[in-house]
Amino acid sequence: MKTAVFIGRFQPPHHAHLETITRALARFDRLIVVLGSAFCYPTPKNPFSADEREAMIRASLDAVAAQRLHFVAVADDFYDDPRWFRTVRAAVEGLAGPGAEIYITGYHKDESSYYLHGFGNWPFEPSGVASTLNATDVRNSYFAGNADWKAMVPEAVLRFMEQFAATAEFGRLQAEWKTLQYYRSLDQRYPYPLLHVATDATVLAQAHVLLVERAGALSKGAWALPGGYVEIKETLLEAALRELREETGLQLKPSLLKATKAFDYPGRSLRGRVISFGHYFDLGSAPPPAVQGQDDAARAFWLPLDEFEPHQARFFEDHYQQICWFLGRAPQKPVKPQRKELP
Repeated sequence: MKTAVFIGRFQPPHHAHLETITRALARFDRLIVVLGSAFCYPTPKNPFSADEREAMIRASLDAVAAQRLHFVAVADDFYDDPRWFRTVRAAVEGLAGPGAEIYITGYHKDESSYYLHGFGNWPFEPSGVASTLNATDVRNSYFAGNADWKAMVPEAVLRFMEQFAATAEFGRLQAEWKTLQYYRSLDQRYPYPLLHVATDATVLAQAHVLLVERAGALSKGAWALPGGYVEIKETLLEAALRELREETGLQLKPSLLKATKAFDYPGRSLRGRVISFGHYFDLGSAPPPAVQGQDDAARAFWLPLDEFEPHQARFFEDHYQQICWFLGRAPQKPVKPQRKELP
């Protein structure tokens, strides 16, 4: 059975996405759509869950075509590309079954399309779709409050997005989008690209990890590692210890530092080009100290590690991946959130 695989974020699905899907269903026995950037906290870049994106795509097709359409959701894995390819392959092959004849379909949009040739024995079959449509333009129009986006998406997607625009979550995302536009306008005043340096602190105590809940304009309500930007006259370690103290009240000795890592994926932050130096502290068998949310943290708390994986979608930026790195774990697929059905 000839199976096509179409990988994307579909944030949101637009006409070119739907045309690619329709063409693939006409040429192959079935199509598996890989929904990327799954299980992450909603942002202006990734506002819709995997279930919402699947529902939008299904609602844009007739029932007969939809029967040959299957979906798998895959999380980002910024710091281990080979592992991401293995995760996608395992998910697709698990769904396609043994002996399936698998092809990658899509189109070369930009440098981010390198994955089209990364699956070895899965041949690349161009979709034949040439379009200037871009989901970034759809989202920018949507959050800016103009109507241009409505001509870029299928009718079912339009209905869902109009309904979503009446929710409190849309209001939060739109406010965040406006804040990001302001930040970018400031960056554009400089004659060269700006690179920002931040630090984050991963603190473990008796199989608990220390987290804060964000209170600021960006990803309000998301769970994060204590951290922030490095000040002019401090070292990276000093910055990590200061942010830890300011956000949680916890004061640690530098000698508790066990490891460091530069988290430098270019798209890790919507704030701009931000490199974060992660600092890993292990308090060993000592019980988790009392902490309290301060500064720009609404609260501080200790999360048991056996409750860590199911909450992947609550984490800010790449902080879930940072914790996985220091724990020596591979990112896991959590239980899928409840679907919001299309009207």
